[in-house]
Amino acid sequence: MTVYSPGRANLIGEHTDYNDGYILPFAIKKYVKIEIESSERFKIFSKQVKKGIEFEAPLKTNSWADYVIGMVVKLREHGYKVEPFNMVLDSELPMGAGLSSSAALEVGVGYAISQLMGYEIEREELAKIAHECEVDFVGVRCGIMDQYAVALSKEDHALFIDTMTREYKYVPLYLDSAKLYLINSGIKHELGNSEYNKRRHECELALESMKKSSFRDVTMEDIDKLSDPVLRKRALHVITENERVLKTLSALESDNLLLVGRYLYESHESLRDNYEVSCEEIDFLIEELRKYPDVLGARIVGAGFGGSVIVLARDNFEEIFKKVAELYTMKYGITPSLMNVETSSGVFRVDSI
Repeated sequence: MTVYSPGRANLIGEHTDYNDGYILPFAIKKYVKIEIESSERFKIFSKQVKKGIEFEAPLKTNSWADYVIGMVVKLREHGYKVEPFNMVLDSELPMGAGLSSSAALEVGVGYAISQLMGYEIEREELAKIAHECEVDFVGVRCGIMDQYAVALSKEDHALFIDTMTREYKYVPLYLDSAKLYLINSGIKHELGNSEYNKRRHECELALESMKKSSFRDVTMEDIDKLSDPVLRKRALHVITENERVLKTLSALESDNLLLVGRYLYESHESLRDNYEVSCEEIDFLIEELRKYPDVLGARIVGAGFGGSVIVLARDNFEEIFKKVAELYTMKYGITPSLMNVETSSGVFRVDSI
């Protein structure tokens, strides 16, 4: 049996998913491929890293295998019996590009195991178990966005999620004369994970200082009273990004793509200046893109410190990209890559390999 688990992009709503905020992600037609069959022992092989592992007891290895082993642990904790299996992994999702290859792997593994064992796990529950795997077992304190998007997405739609209530709705993503693109910068700075957890901690400290339990209760007046300039900037990003998500939702419903693009640029400015998760290379790409009227908007996507840029642009964007890529390569010695974004439904199974 084979399972395909999509990567995800996020139109807008960055670093709000672990702050009780709003997000607008969607799955993309780039997949982690998981082949699974019953076995006498647990065996996992990754074609991407060309390594395999066998185990009897699911113990942490501090390697790529933990995304699989953690799902075995978490499924068992939720009362699902997991018998040994042989699993082969492959992926067309570039590592470190900010497209949620880890969530695609977790959700895909959980779905593959459940299908092999004959369980019908609700997709929301599957997303929550995968999220527990990432936070508790792997040790990255991420929000729920990635796992929800991978499990629940619907083709031609974005997924509007209120991460405080976990309520969600599908938003049609028909862009008429424009398209979405992803530029992989080819950069992934090593400080990504540690700085990600640091940002979460800073948000918690900001809430403590404001004597609030959730950013949904925070006003601009509360933020103005914060004495620590770093905490003030972190809180300012969360509040303004939530507003941008809601405004983007309205702009999409009224087919105002110029406004959608403006909010993407504003989101990037806040991620760069207030949340401080951008980097020189990404900022260079976006400043060059701004010079072209047919580029309606762009911003860094994912955890930050490299990765990808999401772009909303008119149909002739490939030519613009070539010019920007040439300048980028001259400056940084790195060749960026372009992906034409197609929306996907959530994780699914095919029975013939």
